[in-house]
Amino acid sequence: MKKLIIATGISFVVLSGCAYSQQSGSSLATANVKIARPKNQYLNDVNVRAMRDFVGRYGDVADAVWHQTNTNYVAVFTRDSVQYRVIYTNRGDLSYTMKYYEEKKMARNIRAQVKSTYYDYKIFIVQEIEMPDRPTIYIINLQGDTDWKKVRLCQGEMEVMEEFKKGK
Repeated sequence: MKKLIIATGISFVVLSGCAYSQQSGSSLATANVKIARPKNQYLNDVNVRAMRDFVGRYGDVADAVWHQTNTNYVAVFTRDSVQYRVIYTNRGDLSYTMKYYEEKKMARNIRAQVKSTYYDYKIFIVQEIEMPDRPTIYIINLQGDTDWKKVRLCQGEMEVMEEFKKGK
């Protein structure tokens, strides 16, 4: 009988402690992460592996907003004038990371390669796509006097993906 009373008491203390800790307004790593979903859903709904990987890679990001689709978790945030979109699978594995930034944030060698071919064009926006165990892909939007070009650069090879003529 004593064992039953002690076990019941310990269970009550443990369960009430867990409920109280979940109501706490902050945790160390995710205190500033907002979730862009209805108010009745919580950060706990984000896959634990995804959250651990995210915090390990980016630390405590103040403006991260999480979205959930049927097949992915997406964290969106801005750091040093670069917009990040970090995409995880439902299992919490990193799928890919996309970065959006302006010409001044480009790596010098990438900028030099693009400008050597498209020297009369202004680099409007750069999209950098990083996937685990694959080479980085750069998609560069160029603005010329009479047209726009979207150029893909991967492992030193450059190709025009799209080209648009400006209207008058």
